[in-house]
Amino acid sequence: MRQGVTSMGKVALLDLGSNSTRMGIYQINQDNSFQEIKRFKEMTRLAEGMGEFSTKSVLKQDAIDRTIEALNKFKSEYEQVSDLTMVRGVATAAVRNASNGSGFLDRVKEEIGVEIEVLSGDSEAYYDYVGVMHAFDLKNCLICDMGGGSFELDVVKNRQAVNYISIPYGAVTLSEKYHAGEKISAADFFALQRFVLYKFRQLPWLSEGNGFPLVLLGGANRTVARQGRDQAAQKNKVNLHGEKMSSFSFVEIFQKWLGQDKKEREDSLGVEKERADIIIAGLTPVVMLIQQFEVPEVIFSESGVREGIIAELTK
Repeated sequence: MRQGVTSMGKVALLDLGSNSTRMGIYQINQDNSFQEIKRFKEMTRLAEGMGEFSTKSVLKQDAIDRTIEALNKFKSEYEQVSDLTMVRGVATAAVRNASNGSGFLDRVKEEIGVEIEVLSGDSEAYYDYVGVMHAFDLKNCLICDMGGGSFELDVVKNRQAVNYISIPYGAVTLSEKYHAGEKISAADFFALQRFVLYKFRQLPWLSEGNGFPLVLLGGANRTVARQGRDQAAQKNKVNLHGEKMSSFSFVEIFQKWLGQDKKEREDSLGVEKERADIIIAGLTPVVMLIQQFEVPEVIFSESGVREGIIAELTK
């Protein structure tokens, strides 16, 4: 893992995800601690079409254009930041799995001027672990980061990673594969559950996290956190980081959405209605984790891959 930022200043970190493109700007302090001082997000759906059986794993031109447009917006922001010492970019599952990923990154380099590192699945899961351990004083936990094109799983015991993995299917690709964009059929939902269970059974080490709290990352999970808030918290826009929810409440919210069609989910999600077509497929693996491994509660984290990368850089 890369290291090397040891002086004070600011770092801009571009994150080319499968569903959204994000940027965090971090203040690096003299003691090598850090704080996020700004964050930006654009819903770019880079993995669009990559879960369809009839297509190869290629980045679609519209998705590429949306992502380049977002990066140009971010560039105009970080160019105004004083004391900026580094701009770093990473890409995850969509670019990792696409046959035209290298051509896309060449265009990013030419138009934006930043060389993007494609994280391996293991690196993505590792950085999730580092980011969560940096943010929480948890001894034991499961971690699940549900992305658009993959989801990462970690088991942590005594603050050490027992094991971790990236599974190359996420909210976007699973939704396309199992036709979950509208109201999912019983047959498709059953097939999706069987697929996830098959993946879990290939990971016997997951059982070491039985009964542990589940730390959740990713936009689909944060959407549940917002739905579960009381009105006072919604009004005051309390930060989601560290918020807890019983497993029962999490599954109850999922169950409500499962019975709705896309329009009804859009109405339920409000400002996050863009997730209405991927929320069911994105949350199914999380609900199955809760049920299979007797998770007592979930903890929502705003600290993940990006914070894990910064933590490694500042060692």
